[in-house]
Amino acid sequence: MGIYPELSGLKESLSRNDYYAPILKYWLYPLAQRLQGRDFHRAMNEAVKFQFLSSDERRDLQLRKVSALIMHANETVQYYKNIFKSAGIEPGDIKTWDDFTNIPVLTKDSLRENARLLFSTRPDSSLYPVPTSGSTGKPLTMMASQRAALRANVSRIRASEWWGIGLGDRQIRTMRMGMTFKRGWRNILNEKIFTPLRHRLMNRLLFSGYSMTPEIMQGLWDSILAFSPKCLFGFPSAFSFLAEFVNQQGYNGREANLTLVVTTGESLHEWQEEIITSTFGCPVANEFGSTEAGVIAYSHPCGALHTMDDGVIVEVIRSNPEDEFGEVVVTNLDNWGFPIIRYNHNDLVRDVEIGHECSLGLGFGLLKGLIGRSQDTIRLASGRVVYCYYFHHLIQYVGGVKKFQFTQKEPDLFELKVIPRDESFGPAQEEFIRDAVRKNLEGSTIIINLVDSIPNDPSGKLRYVISEK
Repeated sequence: MGIYPELSGLKESLSRNDYYAPILKYWLYPLAQRLQGRDFHRAMNEAVKFQFLSSDERRDLQLRKVSALIMHANETVQYYKNIFKSAGIEPGDIKTWDDFTNIPVLTKDSLRENARLLFSTRPDSSLYPVPTSGSTGKPLTMMASQRAALRANVSRIRASEWWGIGLGDRQIRTMRMGMTFKRGWRNILNEKIFTPLRHRLMNRLLFSGYSMTPEIMQGLWDSILAFSPKCLFGFPSAFSFLAEFVNQQGYNGREANLTLVVTTGESLHEWQEEIITSTFGCPVANEFGSTEAGVIAYSHPCGALHTMDDGVIVEVIRSNPEDEFGEVVVTNLDNWGFPIIRYNHNDLVRDVEIGHECSLGLGFGLLKGLIGRSQDTIRLASGRVVYCYYFHHLIQYVGGVKKFQFTQKEPDLFELKVIPRDESFGPAQEEFIRDAVRKNLEGSTIIINLVDSIPNDPSGKLRYVISEK
């Protein structure tokens, strides 16, 4: 018997005075998953066991799963039939990891242009549409199987348990809601009734992540104190702003009694983690994933960003072997209805350590040096790459900035939008920034505009560094 069909944690759960949490964990959630055709208990128990496999056992299982996926894709998915044929690949010959890397990479543009050809004629479970966030400015709608959705849920639940957060524990989320361009009663019902109700049944409160005005942050802080969640989940920019607000108002952030803050959807910067941790007195865990690939990696208390190897295969490819960073390429092992094989995620990472064994005994891989979207990386006219951390460090050094956004308009022309924190940001700070950009970015020019607001992008995320070139 696995741990989830049993009620061994029921007494402990009741001692936290949240009587609904164990009901959700042991009965309601598994039942809801079953009604969608998902065998939650089996998947959860397999996930718990997988994390303690050795590196060799884990890689062997991955290879068997991806080999079966490739055979299935070749037989039932027109896109892969065409790709394998044009590349001269016989799927049955893919028996090693070197063979696997011969499969052409699936780009975002290829996914968008060939979405209709990516459907399997024999999906292993029902499919449903899932729109991507559009953080690159080009959203698309893809399909996910019930099995792929179950894997993503299980990966997230397992990772939360590493930090002492159980399924059913109270949580507050800041997500993509509250602003929409759609109209009609169906959208109103979904936005105002069905979505909040679904999250409430999951023992969660939901706040909009599109903007963090003083009024919204005050309401969020009041809700944290009243609802007493164990965990916050959402964009790191939202929680760093909340931490600043709590400090400015003279509140004691530790009164929230949080166990964990989970950040997702944006790059988590060191300065954001520091202010969140120091304000609320709890650790910050980073969830790295996407609609297309599912949950790719998750922070662990050992300090590693562990790859979710039972659900994905993670590679790093470099256009130049001398490059310090490469692009993340991901294969989803469970989406057989709409296969995603060797998909370029367009995020940059220093390396992935396949044979990593963490200090706490888990057998997952290790993602090193994740720095976020390659679109948030600046390439100058000379071809030199400047990573987004340069701009964050520059603003930190200057100080006096509440919110900012750098945009590369031309290879040697930048725009900086600044919401000043107070009068400490003035002409001297502006001249310092211009001088730093001119000296460090090969004579580039920067236009500085003081603004009252900086909108989030269509996905609800705040992009601090944008390249339009």
